[in-house]
Amino acid sequence: MYHTFSVKNFRGFDDLTIEGLGRINLIGGKNNIGKTALLEALWVHSGPTDPGHALRLDLARGLADPDSAIKNLFYGFDSSSAIELCAHGDWGAEPRQLMIYTEENPRIQLSIGGPGNDRLDIHTPNPQKLIVLAYLDESGEETIVKGWLERDGDNARNLTIGYERDEAATAGRLLTGIFLSGSGPGISSQDIERYSRLEIDGRQDEVLQILQVVEPALQRLTVLATGPEPRLYADFGTKPLIPVQLTGEGMSRILSVALAIASAPGGMVLVDEIENGLHYTVMEKVWKAIAAFARSYDVQIFATTHSRECVYHAYRAFEADEEEEMRFYRIDRAYGKLRAVMYNRKKLGIAFEDGLGIR
Repeated sequence: MYHTFSVKNFRGFDDLTIEGLGRINLIGGKNNIGKTALLEALWVHSGPTDPGHALRLDLARGLADPDSAIKNLFYGFDSSSAIELCAHGDWGAEPRQLMIYTEENPRIQLSIGGPGNDRLDIHTPNPQKLIVLAYLDESGEETIVKGWLERDGDNARNLTIGYERDEAATAGRLLTGIFLSGSGPGISSQDIERYSRLEIDGRQDEVLQILQVVEPALQRLTVLATGPEPRLYADFGTKPLIPVQLTGEGMSRILSVALAIASAPGGMVLVDEIENGLHYTVMEKVWKAIAAFARSYDVQIFATTHSRECVYHAYRAFEADEEEEMRFYRIDRAYGKLRAVMYNRKKLGIAFEDGLGIR
């Protein structure tokens, strides 16, 4: 579990450090202050030998331009200074450090003529940027991996990620992290795959209990292949079964979070705009259920929110928590610099009593 996390030269962060992290970490702040970018930095750090974690970030935001996917990672779009991501945690005194920088890639391409033409033309295209990940773990072992993003065919959104890495050196070096965006399909193919794995292991009822906080009438979930792709259906004791996407955004959201937690034992789950689709009347119960589930799988939660009610009900859910597992961080700007102000349960209680703006 992470205790502190530092970000330098990434997205909109010149230099930011968050300290005192708990099991449940809520992140608030004004629009365009960097809440999602902080989750992205944590996501990249959770996959320190996988360039795809960094190269896919723009795709998740709806951008499909390989020329800018690397440039957009850097503070001020300036890749002359390396990105530095550093975490201290319960693995020991030494940090886990990741540096990200770029280098030119003058790859040689070969083009062969048509039938009957034995000419072989060799040309070097314009230099292409490589992204380089240099990861130093707590034992002092370093791994360097390179990657790039390029178009595959004529489809502007059909992109491929290339790698240069030693599979033996990177084996076992990845943490388990799952990123859930604030928008997109209510239930993804990954959700269906994750639920299927739980059902194979006989653990599907664990997720069902969390969903019953939102939908008490829910009796079971099942995966059915009734079309070109399998779908997840909900059984409320009536006929016919209902596709989960039609049961409401709140249930889909909680299902995705629960499945991510169950699929990331010992790792982290990153949730952008966690309150989406949830009514305030169930938020406290939902937070209690998520916390219990996260404890059982030893998962650390990082979630952004715009909702004061979401923060308040998280505070209420952990009001009797003696282990102080919940933290709220408000990102704001002071003297031209971004900072993360931490509120533990006690400090949050004082803020709510005084009517301070917490979100």
